[in-house]
Amino acid sequence: MTENVFADLLDEDVASGADLRKTLLADALRGFAPFRKTLVQRPKTETTRAAVLAELVRARQHRPLKTLLLLHALHPILGDPLPLGTWAKMLDGPKLPCSSSQASEAFNALVTKKLITRSNSGQHVEVAPLLEDGSGEAFVRAGTEGSDVGPGYFTVPYEFWTTGLVDKLTLPGTAMFLIMLAETTQKATFAMAVERAHEWYGISERTAERGYAELGKAGVLLVHRQLVRDPRSPTGLRAVHHRALTKPYSTEARAHIQKASSTAVRARATADAARAANAASSG
Repeated sequence: MTENVFADLLDEDVASGADLRKTLLADALRGFAPFRKTLVQRPKTETTRAAVLAELVRARQHRPLKTLLLLHALHPILGDPLPLGTWAKMLDGPKLPCSSSQASEAFNALVTKKLITRSNSGQHVEVAPLLEDGSGEAFVRAGTEGSDVGPGYFTVPYEFWTTGLVDKLTLPGTAMFLIMLAETTQKATFAMAVERAHEWYGISERTAERGYAELGKAGVLLVHRQLVRDPRSPTGLRAVHHRALTKPYSTEARAHIQKASSTAVRARATADAARAANAASSG
């Protein structure tokens, strides 16, 4: 009987969108995607605080927002363009289905808002980010030398994609998630009356309420009610609601991810340099 040397070479199933995200993000090694805070709020020196996030929320452009977040997360490994169908599978979800044509429309919307560049290469699409403020300026990754540092940027852990949280949130939930991440970069808690949402971020009170509710239902938001003295209140006290994100999105957890990522990147650079030196000496 002839030995079947190919017996262990079995066909694999087509990867799901969630599997594709996990595989590609694992290759990125970083563990998080950094964003300038100008994505969610303009500086105090501007006439309005509403930024790109508010524009996308008001236009109900949830899919373009998801696409922008995923593009930034995958940016370190996008040297080889991906098929449009792959993008569609990664963006597809139970609350927001995505076909190839819808993925293409999302990219086009981001091009219009000067948030990305796009060109096609056969069945593949070449996309790259521009600055997060919609200025159309060339992209420099937030947090790198010569870019915004410290409180100028916030991070979105890859768990947002790999745990499926992205698929549990609608547009209000995603918007408030980004705002919470931005506001808890340096301090673990954030207090904002929903009546302030429009003044501070250009989104409606209703959007803020729905967003907070979605984050609570998803199990990633903690709320603490504090009574503080207020002479203008009939009771002399006023309730302040302090909110915080749970792990892996908490302030402490994100700082740990950044530290671990820096260590991993340095270790890889050292290993690459050692391999190059060995190759040079053996040659």
